[in-house]
Order: sequence, then C-alpha cells, then structure tokens
Amino acid sequence: MRIIRYCLPAALLLVTASCSGNSSGGDPPEVTEAAPARVRRITRAEYDNSVYSIVKNPSPVPMAQLFAPEDTLLGFTTHDRLQVTPLLADQLDSAAERNWGPVAANNLASEYECAAGKDEEDCARAFIRALGARAFRRPVVAEEETDLLELWKAVRKDTSPKAAAEYVIQAVLTSASFLYRTELGESGAPANQVVWLTQQEIASAISFAITGSPPDVELTAAAAAGVLKSADVRESHARRLLKTKQSQQYLQRFIIEWLGLSGLESLNKNNQVFPDFSVAFKDSSRRETLTFIDHVLANEEASIKTLLGADYTFADGRMSLFYGTTLTPDGTIGRVPLPANRVGILTHASVLTTYALFDSSSPIRRGKFVLTRLLCREVPPPPPSIIIIPPAVDPTATTRARFAAHTNNPACAGCHRDLDPIGFGMEDYDGLGKYRTEENGLPVDASGSVVTEDGTHPFTGGAALARFLSESPDVANCVPLQLFRYVMGRDEDTVDARTLEDMRRSFRADPKLKLGDALVALVRSPYFVHRRTTSPE
Repeated sequence: MRIIRYCLPAALLLVTASCSGNSSGGDPPEVTEAAPARVRRITRAEYDNSVYSIVKNPSPVPMAQLFAPEDTLLGFTTHDRLQVTPLLADQLDSAAERNWGPVAANNLASEYECAAGKDEEDCARAFIRALGARAFRRPVVAEEETDLLELWKAVRKDTSPKAAAEYVIQAVLTSASFLYRTELGESGAPANQVVWLTQQEIASAISFAITGSPPDVELTAAAAAGVLKSADVRESHARRLLKTKQSQQYLQRFIIEWLGLSGLESLNKNNQVFPDFSVAFKDSSRRETLTFIDHVLANEEASIKTLLGADYTFADGRMSLFYGTTLTPDGTIGRVPLPANRVGILTHASVLTTYALFDSSSPIRRGKFVLTRLLCREVPPPPPSIIIIPPAVDPTATTRARFAAHTNNPACAGCHRDLDPIGFGMEDYDGLGKYRTEENGLPVDASGSVVTEDGTHPFTGGAALARFLSESPDVANCVPLQLFRYVMGRDEDTVDARTLEDMRRSFRADPKLKLGDALVALVRSPYFVHRRTTSPE
C-alpha cells in the first residue's frame, strides 16, 4: 500500500491553533510591525538533511537530487513559493516507500520494538511521539497521534510491528507537517496582530538559517525550556551552529547560488574555438572553485573579502598550467599562487566560462553578473521590440568591437551604459577564462569602469575589477541583502529595513566581511522572531 499525500500549506493554516506549539506566556511583542505569518516548503537539500536526523541514518545518502528540480527566485532555490506538485508528491511517496521507510524501520527498531510485558499500543504511541517530534520540529498534537496510531493498528492486524512502523514512517515523511515549516506564531492572537513565533518555530528558524537543517538536541532543549526569546541565547546557538559541517555546506550552497554557479556540471563550449575545453577541463575548473569555496568557509571564517580578493586558489595540474602558475609537487589539487592577472573567485575559469557564450566571451553577461549579484542593482529586461541575438563571431574583429554596437543603439543604451563598461573591462579573459592580450591578432582593450554609490571607478582588466570589488562598500552592502534573500526565502520589504541595517553593520564591522557575522545579526533581530497573524479574507 502506498501513501500519497498532496501536501498544501493551507492544510497547515487550518490547524494553526493546534499545531503552533506553546504560547510561552503570551509575552508582548518587541516590535510593532513584522513580516506576515507563512508556511514554507523545505527545499531538496533541507529534505535530505531532515530525513537523516529523523531516521537516524549514520551516512548521508542524498535522495532529493532525484526529485523534480526547484525553480529559482531572486537567484535562489530557497524561496517561499515552493510547493508540493503532483509530480513531487509521487516522488516523495516513492522515496518514503522504497527507500527511507525500510531503512528507517531498521534504524529505529529500538524505538518501536516493545519489551515483554509492556502494552504494544503504548509502545506504538511512544514511537509515534518521538518520530513525529523530530519530523514536525515540535511535539505531536493529539489529532496527529490518533491518526498515526490508527494507521499503525490497521497495518499491525495483519503483519509485524516492523511493517506497521514502516507505514507510520512513510506517512510522517509525506505529511504536510514535515514538508512545510511554519512561521505562524503563538496561538490565540486575533487577526492582523504582531506575535512572537513559538519556541519550536524559533528553534527551526535559527537552525535552518544557519545550517539548512532541523534543530539539533541543544536547540530543541532550549525551545522546551522557553529561552529562545532572548537575543543573546539565539546568538549563542547561532555561533555554535556556525562551527558545524552542516553550516559550511549550507553556506557553500549560498555562494554557489549567489554567484550563479549551479550549472557548472553542464557547461559546454565550442572546442574548435576553445581547444582547451574538455570534460576533464570542466571537472578540474569545477573542483577548483568548490575546493576554494570550502577553504574560505572552513579556514577563512567565511570571509567575502578573501573569496573575492585572494591571491591564491586550489588547482590541479591542468588548471595550474591553464593559469600559468606553479604546480603542486604531485600535480594533484592543492593551494597555488595566482598570477598577477587573476584575483579571487571572479577570475576562476569556472566563473568566467559561466558568464560567456558558447563560442566567445560575453561582456554583457559578465557586466550583468557583477551589477545584479555583487552590486544588487536591477537590470530591466530589454524592450519587447528588441530581438536579442549576439553579434556573430568575426575573425577580423575583437569581441569588444562587435558588442559595442549595443551601446550605440538608442533603444539599448540605457542599460548597456552600465553593463558594458564592466564587461569590457573583463575582456582580458576569453570565453573559457584564459588570459589574453590579443584576440584575432588585434590588441585587447580591457579598460572599463564601474559605477558605485560614490562615483565612477575606472579599471583595466578583470583582476583590477575583482580587487576593487573586494574592497567596495557597495559589495559589502549587497552581500547581506543576498544572504537575507537566501535565508528568508523572499524579497526584502520595508519592514526589513532595520534587520538589513543590523546585518550590514555587523558584516562591515570586521574587515574580513564574514558571512557568519551577518547571520548572527539576522538571528538576533527581533523581526526574525515575530510575525503578523493572517487577516481574514
């Protein structure tokens, strides 16, 4: 028997009062305005992290990568518009039935097996409460316990306790209370009122914000003790979680999505134009970037200053030769110095290849990347009357000369006036990210400029741009906003102004520009732990 549950957030909203946890005394709110109450579907990565803790599996086995891919909003897959579609519901049910159900039934035998002389129904209740509390990130309510116990008894009539436990596990792993995180607040408040999140919701919000995982034992205990309304207590748990491997993995996903590098495995280039390109090259460049990101997170305190401005990378022999730098003694991947014409992750081949065309570089793509992802500037779509066709490759002209026509077109000039000077300044790298001073026998003009809040800044070459951006106050203001969007799963609103101000202040306080400082400021914010109750329709 398969258990297919189409899980909708409305199902949670209907049971707000019973499922939102304790009221912790109904303390008055600390703020007069807050973001709306909501429910959020967990992402594929959060699904995997959650299942590991629920079924107590000793080894991570990524399963959610086989599920329907998630779309992006604001560049991130963590947005709050994710839903359980019919296709995903079927995939979730299959994973619970064929994979996690049997695995969990073996892992959790000590929780559902009943000792001699004990009442089996009591044992089943205890199992359901323990399993449900881990899965739902709060205590199981009476209605849920009754439903799951009835399922247990129905299966147990004709089969073993293990089989009954397996069906209960399937039901839990396909339930709305597992697949959706609640931010509904303490029960009993009238509509359109600012309320505290419940202690369990605060614990989940902290844990998912720092690790992309459900609350651990310490956070769960803090919620049970009712102490998470204290900003200092929230900060202590945030700093503790920032030291974990789960936090490093979560922040790695942030950097990859922030910089638009999720498609590194599927990159393709015309190897007639770029003879260095191959599957091996693609793999080497991808490993370089991921290893460098992991190093920055683990050893440089998640420093964005280092990420953008480092004078070293982690390359194997293939990438070292491509960059023209020294090799590690055995040619395997390791730390090597970058030549003077490269600085930080923006000059990695993987990044430069991502923001290029199949057969050439792309000043427009590279300029838009810097403007939108690093400077948080919006670039409007081109007018409907404009047909977007990149200029044809011309063996007698440079890429800059071919693309300059866009700037000269009055219909395009508005946007390209900001885009092109940035992208033109990165023309010392070809479409594969190889450094060059000539193109088609002609000298490359890599002069450019970038407009920030304090004026126009000229530069020459991608390394100079990367060095400037690593020191730019505009970037230091943009990164916390991007992190806010990633963690909170939504665009910023007027109510978020104070939170973003605190995040930016904490982020800029240390010259290294550490992501953890911005996250701690977010978790400390009173706006992080309050919501406005829904208004009646």
